[in-house]
Amino acid sequence: MATAVAAAPVSDVRFGRFLALVYLIMAAGMVVTAFVAQSLSNNPEFVKRTLFNPWFAFGLFMAQILLVVWLSVRAPSMAPAIAFFMFLIYSALTGAALTSIFLFYSQQTISSAFWAAAGMFLLSGLVGFFIKRDLSGLGRFLILALLGYLFALLMSMFMPFAYGFNTAVTYTGIILFAALTAWDTQRLKVLASRLPPDANLGGIAVNGALALYLDFINLFLLMLRASR
Repeated sequence: MATAVAAAPVSDVRFGRFLALVYLIMAAGMVVTAFVAQSLSNNPEFVKRTLFNPWFAFGLFMAQILLVVWLSVRAPSMAPAIAFFMFLIYSALTGAALTSIFLFYSQQTISSAFWAAAGMFLLSGLVGFFIKRDLSGLGRFLILALLGYLFALLMSMFMPFAYGFNTAVTYTGIILFAALTAWDTQRLKVLASRLPPDANLGGIAVNGALALYLDFINLFLLMLRASR
């Protein structure tokens, strides 16, 4: 009986430590992204390349895609330090890709969009954490909805003056990524409660932080788009 009583707090500590680590890693990635984007926005040559050199912009985009896919698959089995380092590299690449937003939006607009995205992310995360209903069944629907949204987003690039369509795509995206944030949060909560003692806590935490990071970045960009 003494052993059973002593084991429960250890499980609670491990549960809390995992979730805290996920959000700490995500926060570190956000800091790196903001720092790189702000720093490179003061480099005219780099900004010109991202805007007017299609090969450079495409190479940056592909580097992000390849790294995020690789991290999503490999992070849980990687050494924690390496997984964290690769996540920071991805965060830096994202910051480099976001450099041009400082040309199109004022500091006030960017700040407002950031805090609006943070509020939406926090609210969605709380829903995912505290809601009693199992959201796992939503996963397949959300993935299909994401594919549909990406197709609609691609179409909107070829119809820049279709205001109604672009507005619908933007607000649909906000709802979609808010739902993905709630789903990812509950998924990580369930995962944290089922981690075996020998699990690669650091690598799995990086994988979870990456999912939440992507949710937040997309919410932020959509909030920026909605402000136009």
